[in-house]
Amino acid sequence: MQVDERIHRFLEKELPGGGAVGIRKLKGDASTREYFRCGVSESETAILTLYPEPFDPAESTYVQVYRLLDRIGLPIPRIYAVDGDLGVVLQEDLGDVTLERRLRGSGSRERKRLLGQAAEHLIVLQREGPQAANPGWPVLQLAFDLEKLTWELQFFRRHYLEGYSSLRVEGEKLASEFLALCSELSEAERFVCHRDYQVRNLMLKEGRVYMIDFQDARLGPQAYDLVSLLMDSIDLAPGEVEELVDSYLRRGAPSVDARQFWRQFQLTTIQRLLKALGTFGYQAGTLGRESYRAYIPGTLERVATALKTIPEFPYIRGLVEAQVAAAGRVSC
Repeated sequence: MQVDERIHRFLEKELPGGGAVGIRKLKGDASTREYFRCGVSESETAILTLYPEPFDPAESTYVQVYRLLDRIGLPIPRIYAVDGDLGVVLQEDLGDVTLERRLRGSGSRERKRLLGQAAEHLIVLQREGPQAANPGWPVLQLAFDLEKLTWELQFFRRHYLEGYSSLRVEGEKLASEFLALCSELSEAERFVCHRDYQVRNLMLKEGRVYMIDFQDARLGPQAYDLVSLLMDSIDLAPGEVEELVDSYLRRGAPSVDARQFWRQFQLTTIQRLLKALGTFGYQAGTLGRESYRAYIPGTLERVATALKTIPEFPYIRGLVEAQVAAAGRVSC
């Protein structure tokens, strides 16, 4: 069935009067889903998500995590209708202002307010998420275990180091440091994680921060989502990061020793940002999506800074610092 046919069949069934006021395709992300804005009345629009194939709503991880987040009162776009046979979800239109976009022109006070609000959402998720999920849902079965974390770093090796940057690496040294990093993170206490809680996956509507793109939620280290928020695709001063992390710890985050949390924060920064570099390298170098190149220099700088605080990974640090230097020469 063609895309247009699927959309029109869905809208004819779900909307009063048999159709939408107008349909406009939106710019896609790195996923296989397609997004459309459609008028559901003369004054209201909604977002239609078209999946590549049919799905069972009862087994949909997006629908399951939506229910979890809704149960604990976190702000998410309301689902209006789902048709698994057609592979379509219709939900609330949050507009076009991502947190990333808003932060570009904001001062320190507004950054603190908005990022603080997003961090408070994480405290709710970590405290109440496990009780709100049905025991059999994947969000409680999947985890950032040793296998998953190591796979992500191998993705970095394959698509950024060897692919995008054409480097030859010392495999044994790299594997040894990957194992040490991933072992410590995989053994940490696990919490419900959004999985990709970065500023492009947070929207602003009427002054409130909303979560989107949460279908890959799983269990992971406590610091994981906070690292995504403060370190992925955002360039904050070190003092701002420290203030926001300290605020998170003071505002009711699950009990944790501050020194241990900071070490986990830095370890997670290293792992998360190396995986992000693999994604950027794959998108830009393999798929030719040039916009992803812009994220590489800042990400390299942030992971290099984190590596300076953890002495156990000299080989990774050397590779990253060489890439930072190379990026600086290119920009000069």
